[in-house]
Amino acid sequence: MPEPHVVAYSRNGFVGPFAFTAKPDYIVDYKRVAGSYAPRRFDPATISAQAFADPRMLPVPILRDCGDDALSVELSIRTAAMPFGVRNVFADEVHVVTGGAASLETEFGVLSLVKDDIVLIPRAISYRIVDVRGTLTEWIAVSRPPLSMAMAPGFGPLRRMDSPSPYADPISRQSGEYELVIRHGDQLTSVFYEFDPVPGTTADGPSPVCKFNLDDLCSIDLSGEGLLLPPKIIADETDANLFYDLSARKGDRPSIHYNADFDELGFFLGGSGAWGDVSVPGALTHIPKGFPHQGPIEDVPEGYKAVLLETRQRMTPTAAGLEISRLMETNQFGVHPSAAAQEV
Repeated sequence: MPEPHVVAYSRNGFVGPFAFTAKPDYIVDYKRVAGSYAPRRFDPATISAQAFADPRMLPVPILRDCGDDALSVELSIRTAAMPFGVRNVFADEVHVVTGGAASLETEFGVLSLVKDDIVLIPRAISYRIVDVRGTLTEWIAVSRPPLSMAMAPGFGPLRRMDSPSPYADPISRQSGEYELVIRHGDQLTSVFYEFDPVPGTTADGPSPVCKFNLDDLCSIDLSGEGLLLPPKIIADETDANLFYDLSARKGDRPSIHYNADFDELGFFLGGSGAWGDVSVPGALTHIPKGFPHQGPIEDVPEGYKAVLLETRQRMTPTAAGLEISRLMETNQFGVHPSAAAQEV
């Protein structure tokens, strides 16, 4: 007689409470889906070449909160500098750099951007991306709940965190008209200046703009009796949006489970190894709340880098998101057989 499959039902994400049920079948293996509420995986490389042909193009929403629009996950692909500055006045932004390099000019100084950087830009701070090298590809989480770093560098998992460096003195800018695009929700307003309104340098207090690289996070062993959760790296006061390091680590494979309160979004940044059937850097996975799943083993000796965003918001793919997504199975996070069969 086959062994039953134990399924965890969790409330409030990682912190429980939990209940367990035993099922005779592997509930993760669904046959097909009729309707829009389904797990999907997104491949930025499949987006139309025209989507970012214009340097003035802003990030494209791929997933949005269908409730009160408190969160969107957006894609930015850039090969040239931004011809304007941007200030998002309603939301904080977390930039996950999955490819390329650039410089980020802000009101508090300049940060370099390289692959595997995680950058926090709080609302109402002007910034501009310049000196783009290669193809700068970013996933951007735009959050109305204010976000902050959940760890500090030191004796914990995080080795270092970077703040913006001062601009060259004096700041050299061409004369002429400068544009600052104010993003207020779905609307844009352009404000024009005879001087560059972006540059500034921290004069007092810590810079609100900061970043770290996933290489600066220590690996966590989840197989012992100590730390049981992946490291939380960014959070908000209401625990509506929580970012965790989901890179390769020692430990058991996740159990079959229902996450009753959080959508789970996995940003795969790459590495020598793969995260189950997810192997292309920049891929994004989405499992809506209440959908049974297990997910790949994270104990990958070759190593990989990934970030998990757990959100209480109800995330739904946009039209642009559907174009670059495919139905996903929730065992190894590959393309679901029913979707693969339709594409043959």
